[in-house]
Amino acid sequence: MIEDGTVIDVGPRSRFEGGTFDEVIGGPDHFVMPGFINCHFHSECSIGQGVYELIFERANIWVHSAFLTISEEDLHAAILNHLILLVRGGQTAAIDMYYGNPNLPHFGAEAALRAYEDIGLRVAFGMITRDQNIYVHQDNEQFLGCLPPHLAAEVRQSPIGYAWPADEVFASYRTLVRKWDGRDDRIRVILAPDWTPACSDELYRRNRALVNEFETGLTSHVLETRSEMSFSFEHYGKSAMRRLHDLGVLGPDMCLAHFVWATDDDIDLLVETGSVASNDPGSNLRLSAGIARVRDILDRGGYLGFGTDGISFADREDFFDELRLAGLLQRRPMELASGRISSETLLRSAARSGARGVRFEDRLGSLTYGKDADLLVLRRDRVFGPPQRYAISNPLDVIIDRADSTDLETMLVRGKPIMRDGRLTLVDEQKAREAFANAAANRLWRFAGDQERRWALELPQELEPFVLGFYEHWTNEPAAPGYDYNTTTGPLHHAK
Repeated sequence: MIEDGTVIDVGPRSRFEGGTFDEVIGGPDHFVMPGFINCHFHSECSIGQGVYELIFERANIWVHSAFLTISEEDLHAAILNHLILLVRGGQTAAIDMYYGNPNLPHFGAEAALRAYEDIGLRVAFGMITRDQNIYVHQDNEQFLGCLPPHLAAEVRQSPIGYAWPADEVFASYRTLVRKWDGRDDRIRVILAPDWTPACSDELYRRNRALVNEFETGLTSHVLETRSEMSFSFEHYGKSAMRRLHDLGVLGPDMCLAHFVWATDDDIDLLVETGSVASNDPGSNLRLSAGIARVRDILDRGGYLGFGTDGISFADREDFFDELRLAGLLQRRPMELASGRISSETLLRSAARSGARGVRFEDRLGSLTYGKDADLLVLRRDRVFGPPQRYAISNPLDVIIDRADSTDLETMLVRGKPIMRDGRLTLVDEQKAREAFANAAANRLWRFAGDQERRWALELPQELEPFVLGFYEHWTNEPAAPGYDYNTTTGPLHHAK
């Protein structure tokens, strides 16, 4: 039961039958669950052309949004189109890491924030900064010095590396946090130092100080890739997590995106500091990043949320798919007795950790009295049908194993339906899709001239062999695996 956007009672349907209500949503063939919280999302991925498939170190020189000439109207249309997928995929809130376009006021952030405002979703909207190693995990000039002089000169002139001046980003952040943070009681404006190789110690400290000043939050890519892990040990003499801990950056208000290449000590620091890790299984597989130690983090009591990275399987942003995949990837063939991760554990962790990550910990995370009514209403007959087919199964297992976005009918945020009976209520979906299609057909992915086209499409291709060559020694560096999933030899005592 909901009143003024808040849950005031919870129980079986039979308990409320015969009561007097202003409105009844759903019926005997429906069930209710908390809305999903996407702990790592890039709304700008809607602007990127083509299929995302490159690991971060390669994608770093191929990110096309930095090259686009785009209006705020077209940016809004693109991001709104992406947010429609979030709603249909069961997400009531997201942590959005936003790079931005330097040619727009405040890097275009207000166009993105208006899209969230229009569609009715919650967001912790993170402004990204980066200030070092913008081409590879090495000093910029050292790397450029290894290139043919003509190539180095052109790279230096181009926007490859997309590192906007931190002072300008922080100035925009101050404006945005005063104007937008807390709007409609569902928008937070946070900071997002990009990822550990690309951010200096000083930049992390500045981000932390500004977040403390405004009492907002932090998110950062941390231990997404093997090369990132190796870089930190080689350059700083410690893991990326230990470095962030020593800088005083970690804490309950920080979400660590991906967290794939975490050591035992890193997981201990996660638990000790109360930071949130975001496991993004579809993206991690798609981008060859690896498989996070989900079971180990949960077993140690760490806060672990889940995200799509804006590039979920099939580009559908279906959170049911992502959570199902997260569980399936942890079924270990060498531990026959362990079986699956408890579905209750997965769902509870996604809700509890997501609420902390998105900076609404006291308001979200469970379907209980006093919490905000951010809810999903699904078709029971679709998820659990045909009758008696799953009667002997744990209902939560059935939800994890079978439910998907097509079973979702209604979504509420703060008790307000933003999708009802499969139709969005606050935006005209058809018009939104037409606006994005018009922008895509006539303006997006058009280059102002030959130089802009070359910088976006040809120059990265010429640079890529040098980037891959740089990382080769780290990708071949031995590291003890977290778990065995297959073998090249058979049992070692039988191997010849």
